[in-house]
Amino acid sequence: MFARLTGLALAALLATPGFAEGDKTGVGVSDMIRPDANFGRGVSMTIWYPAQTGGGASELVGRNAVFEGTPAQREASPMPGKLPLVLLSHGGRRSSEDSGAWLAARLAEGGYIVAEVSGQRPRDPATALGEIWRRPAELGQALDLLLSDPDWQMRIDESRVAVAGVALGGTAAMMLAGGMIDEAAYVRNCFTAHPSTDCDWFASGGIDPASVDPQALTLPRRDPRVRAVMAVAPEYLAEFRTDSLAPQAASVRIFGLDQPLPGEARVAAQTGIEVVPLEGADPYDFFARCTPNGAKLLEEEGGDPELCASSADERRAVHDQLADGALDFLGRALALPN
Repeated sequence: MFARLTGLALAALLATPGFAEGDKTGVGVSDMIRPDANFGRGVSMTIWYPAQTGGGASELVGRNAVFEGTPAQREASPMPGKLPLVLLSHGGRRSSEDSGAWLAARLAEGGYIVAEVSGQRPRDPATALGEIWRRPAELGQALDLLLSDPDWQMRIDESRVAVAGVALGGTAAMMLAGGMIDEAAYVRNCFTAHPSTDCDWFASGGIDPASVDPQALTLPRRDPRVRAVMAVAPEYLAEFRTDSLAPQAASVRIFGLDQPLPGEARVAAQTGIEVVPLEGADPYDFFARCTPNGAKLLEEEGGDPELCASSADERRAVHDQLADGALDFLGRALALPN
C-alpha cells in the first residue's frame, strides 16, 4: 500500500489548487462524480482526453505542497471522433485522488481517454479490509457510468477499453482480466516472507484478514468489455491463482519494480504474461514528482519522507519508462482491426 499523508494540517496543504501558465497543453480534463454508485460509497473520476488547443482554463491538477501538478485544460473541447478508453486505478487503500494524474496525461497525449477512478478511500483498517474486492467492482461501475453518460458515450470506442492499475489498483486490473485471488493464500499473506504493507495497519486495528468476505473476495470479476490490462507493481501478485490467468481473456502486461515482485516469476512462467521491470523503480516512483520541500513537509507532518526520496530526474526516468511502455502495449493490444 502506498502511504497516505495524514493530519488535518497536511490535508490542507494537499488541497491547495494550482494553475498552469503559458501555452495550452492539448490535454483536457473534466470530472464526473456519482455519489450513489459503488455500494453507496460513491465513485469520482478525473477524465483526461486529447483536447483541441485554445480552450479551457489552464490548471495544474494534483498540485500541492508535496507534489508537482500536471498541466491540463479544464473543460477544453475534446478532439472529434471516438477514442479508446483507459480506466486507471492508482495506488493502495489510502492514496489520494489524482495520484495518477501524470500517467493519465501522458496517455491522453498519446490519443486515449483516461478516467482515473477514485472511490471513497477507507480511513481505518476495518473498512479497508474489503477494498481488495471493492476496487475491481468500482472500476466496472465506472465503466458503466461512462458508457451510459450522454457526453462520453459518443466519444468512447467501446470496442477498445483497457484498465491500468498501480499497487492495489493493479490487483484490481488483473481481476478484471479474469484473475482470482486464492482465499487461503490471501489469509496467510501477513504471515509470509512477503507480507502486504497493509498488514501492520490491519494489526494496529485488531483486524484479521481472515475476516474478509470470502464470497466477495473470490467472486469472478472478469469484465468482457476489457480488451487490455496493465498492472503496475500489483499487490498480492503471489496470491493470484495462476489457472485463472492462463489463458487470458484480455491482453495483460505487468510492469515490475527494479527488484522482482513476490510471485512475479511464478506468474510469468505459468501464465505467459510478460513482466517488464522498470529500471530504478521503487513503489513510490509512481507518484508525481515532489516539490523541493516535499520530503521535509512530509516529515514535519508525520508522513513518510521516503515518498520523496527519489530525485526529480530519477522519478522522471521511471515515469518515462512506464509511459512509453504503456503506450507501446496499449497501441498493440487496442489496435484497430485491419
